Amino acid sequence: MSETDRTNRSTSRPAHRPSGRTAIRVLGVAAVAVIAAGVPAHAWAAGNTTAVAATTGVAAPIQVRPVAAVRPVAAVAPAPATTTTTVPAPPPPPPEPTGNIAARWALTALGTPYRYGGSAPGGFDCSGLMMWAWSAAGVQLPRVASAQRGFARSISEGELIVGDLVFYYGTGHVGMYIGNGMIVHAPRTGKNVEIVPVHRGGMAPSSFGRVK
Repeated sequence: MSETDRTNRSTSRPAHRPSGRTAIRVLGVAAVAVIAAGVPAHAWAAGNTTAVAATTGVAAPIQVRPVAAVRPVAAVAPAPATTTTTVPAPPPPPPEPTGNIAARWALTALGTPYRYGGSAPGGFDCSGLMMWAWSAAGVQLPRVASAQRGFARSISEGELIVGDLVFYYGTGHVGMYIGNGMIVHAPRTGKNVEIVPVHRGGMAPSSFGRVK
């Protein structure tokens, strides 16, 4: 064979194609079934998945797209603590003085007829009215005016407060101070319980007493 023939024969030979074993080594294990089915390695290597599927009946491999990075959730600031302000309850009112209670009861007897020895709403004498009114306030006075004078603490006229006792004729008569220079008393037979000035008819009181 001449040198020219050898050259031409060498030039006309087809380009070398990789064998199936070489293709497997190049493409990896995933290409075994494709190459065995007769799919050209270059089709698989080129990513022609449509051709692969049409030739083998095997679904093309799923291409997984990278998942976008998830941004971390911003931390939520805790709610500010609430402060509860407790308003103290107002103090209870002071108890009503017993003298006020006694005077209020004595005034309910206004218009009641005088009755000697009487100490009930049907009729009062002067000391009976004092005993009944103070009993309603929780204090038990002696029955007669002289004993009531001994029971009460002596005070001056300038010290008078509501409920104090005002005595006349020594201890012959008694009334109750109700404020503003006035007393409530049961005067005498034929008269009713009434309100009069401390210095009634120009007659000065004998003494003043505060129930203990």
